[in-house]
Amino acid sequence: MRTWFTTVCYEFIKFSRMRPVLIILLVMPIVLIFLLGSVFDQTIKPAKVALYNADAGELSEGIESFWKEDSLKPYIRIIQASSESDVKEMVREGTADYGVAVPSDYSAKIMSGQPAEWNAYPGRYEDRNIAVRAVLNGYMGEANLQAAAVAAFGGDQAQDQAQDQASADTAAAGNQAHEPGSLLRIGNLSGGEADVFKSVSAIQYYAAAYLIMFLLYSGMSATLSLLKQKKQGTLSRIYAIPGSFRPAVLGILSGAIALASLQSIVIVGFTTFVYGVDWGSHFGILALACLLTSIASVGLAVTLASISKSEKTMQTVYGMFVFGMTFLSGGMMAGVEEFVGNAGTYTINYWANEAIRTIMYGEQLSEVWSSIGILSIIAFALIVIGAIRLPKVVNSRV
Repeated sequence: MRTWFTTVCYEFIKFSRMRPVLIILLVMPIVLIFLLGSVFDQTIKPAKVALYNADAGELSEGIESFWKEDSLKPYIRIIQASSESDVKEMVREGTADYGVAVPSDYSAKIMSGQPAEWNAYPGRYEDRNIAVRAVLNGYMGEANLQAAAVAAFGGDQAQDQAQDQASADTAAAGNQAHEPGSLLRIGNLSGGEADVFKSVSAIQYYAAAYLIMFLLYSGMSATLSLLKQKKQGTLSRIYAIPGSFRPAVLGILSGAIALASLQSIVIVGFTTFVYGVDWGSHFGILALACLLTSIASVGLAVTLASISKSEKTMQTVYGMFVFGMTFLSGGMMAGVEEFVGNAGTYTINYWANEAIRTIMYGEQLSEVWSSIGILSIIAFALIVIGAIRLPKVVNSRV
């Protein structure tokens, strides 16, 4: 037991002093999570709209009420401007994402049945231009429809009706612009009805995917350490000490699991406090999923090392396995199952990701435990195969 513990500590300290290893296993996943989470983020950020209302007519109050509607707040944030030139300046400098100027004769035109329009100044971000333009089109469509009614019926009675219903039409336009399926629609990357990120945000999706992917590399580092010590003759010297060989070999492999534990703590902690990733409330089950993944990675790495002729071959083959499993499980491209079918269900990544994402979106624990159960079976099978093949790896060069 003492030999095993000493070897684990030695391996952990050795890995912690290897800067390239720490960069690959700790820094790279954090960077990838940020990049992919930001690129595929589906959250709509409010567009900053510079507004100048020069109209002092009957509809002026309705215009102000329209822009203050609660239904608009998730999509639009108003910045009051002092003039139309001020609106242009804000858009040009980037202070505002979009500019709107209401002409002074807007109410007069609507009340007299003439077509009316606002002056719009699109900004540099097309997605925000589309969102604001959708809101404007909804409002102006209602307003010009009212103007057409005035022109069609004519007379003071039609104008009185238009004036009485101006506020109601303004509110209706604001509400219509934000009804589901109306002018603003929030879609998903696939364009279909299914959520490609499976009920979690983009950054949550990729946080789980790359946590698991880089945990798998811990198994390769353990096996490479084992092969390196054999090549240097360290294992031969340990073998000469009675009762020390097996605990030492087990300690070398366990050192990688200890490194994976540190890796999990750093990635989960950093993404939680810096990126705001919600990992759910069951951290014990999350830790179990990470532990099973690292155990499975050790078993897989030892198995591949037993059939590889050199360290370089083992690295190449293992890297291809990890890359392939990550791709098939959707870790590199959300919605990949549409092209590869159920191939991802035969990978470690798939069941580890399913367990973590189920924790994230707060499903019942029975759903989590089903994924954990399958992951446990995979880890057990791989570690048993690895244990059977371990003498082949160790003794072949001792």
